[in-house]
Amino acid sequence: MLSLEEYIARRKKEDRINEFNTDDRNENMRVCVNYVFEYFNNYLNITDAEEKTVLKDEKVDKYRQKLKEYDQEVKAWLVGIYSEYGRQMNLSIGKLLKEDDFFFLYDSDKEFRSLSYDCYAKLIKKYPFIKDQTEMLFLFIKDYHQVMSQTGVTNNDKVFITEEINNWIDETWAKYRVNILEFVFNWLNYFSNNEDVWPPTHRRKSKYDFRKYDYDIKQKSNLFNLDSLYRKMPKKTFTKGRKQEFEILMMYYWLHSFEGDDDGYWQEYLEKTLPALKDK
Repeated sequence: MLSLEEYIARRKKEDRINEFNTDDRNENMRVCVNYVFEYFNNYLNITDAEEKTVLKDEKVDKYRQKLKEYDQEVKAWLVGIYSEYGRQMNLSIGKLLKEDDFFFLYDSDKEFRSLSYDCYAKLIKKYPFIKDQTEMLFLFIKDYHQVMSQTGVTNNDKVFITEEINNWIDETWAKYRVNILEFVFNWLNYFSNNEDVWPPTHRRKSKYDFRKYDYDIKQKSNLFNLDSLYRKMPKKTFTKGRKQEFEILMMYYWLHSFEGDDDGYWQEYLEKTLPALKDK
């Protein structure tokens, strides 16, 4: 069952109401007041037969709670789809977004809009009920970017390597709402699970039975396929000239979150790389 705010947001979307159009102010006021009457007189008018949907309402409410970080309009859209079709579209769309290596570096409407068109083309055949919903898909993708950037796996990390690196991370978030750490972690998660993309020179026969190779972190170049990744990376103020910083963050997470640092290589690595940063 939708809340009043969610119901109004859905009806506004269905009727294409633009509350900022002052020429239609009186008509919009009348229509929106009617939404409130509809909600209390019709939508909430539960008959004996409708009471059989109590379990469904509980299920929808539980789903709604999972979306508490999302914008009200986006949440209403997701809850409406779940209520009517039983699909958790935030998960389905989120899975597609994870296929884009640079999603967490995006910060412009143009990038999110382009991504929404790509997602729409992939989703429409499986989910025909999103037909003509490109605008809501765009709004969801923008909101998802912010929600995941703030609640993702790196949200509670207290990474400190150098003051300069931390300032870069903090200033990028403050100015562009881009979480550098989330981008790095998600790339490494993909990299760790796809040994086939590792260069042959970076592979060592694994000491574990569950995988074929271990990654050789002591290689001198192209660590974590950063050469090709950096070339393809969006050219932004906060990425230009930061290849070494990206490598350092990747090494940090690889040793502290993915593989462990039994040999104490982290300090040895910093002694080799930090002097180069000071000379920049």
